[in-house]
Amino acid sequence: MDDLVDINLPLQAVFAYVTDHANDKYWKPFITESRKISTGIIGVGTRFEIVTVAWGYRRAGEVEVLEYEPYNSYTYRGNDELFPFVATLAFSTTPSGTHIHGQVEFHAQGLWKVFAPLLLIFFRSQSKQTFARLKQIMETFEWKTT
Repeated sequence: MDDLVDINLPLQAVFAYVTDHANDKYWKPFITESRKISTGIIGVGTRFEIVTVAWGYRRAGEVEVLEYEPYNSYTYRGNDELFPFVATLAFSTTPSGTHIHGQVEFHAQGLWKVFAPLLLIFFRSQSKQTFARLKQIMETFEWKTT
């Protein structure tokens, strides 16, 4: 797993914010819309609708929670037709707050399989910036844990 970010906030607040993909539009640069489309609390099977805009293309897709271990780990699948992926995030407590590790696996379809290694390189290069943005957003606002 790649080290992604340290956030100076309690684990519970970070986990709750990151695992709610309705928040993705606020911190993930290519996501312009995101909302929960299933009912109930977030857990295995929860689904979100995500709209991305990249390189002039607008694509709608879904994200589905595959594994949900509160305050520890979280795995979800992006159900995009061309670039489906599975991402895992692991959360741990640090003296100053929360550390996030992560990894992503692309499962490109058809001819797009050729581009999967390039996509992985691109997303790894973007992940540091994306998680730096998450850190900035979360540490800028006052968060309350319940």
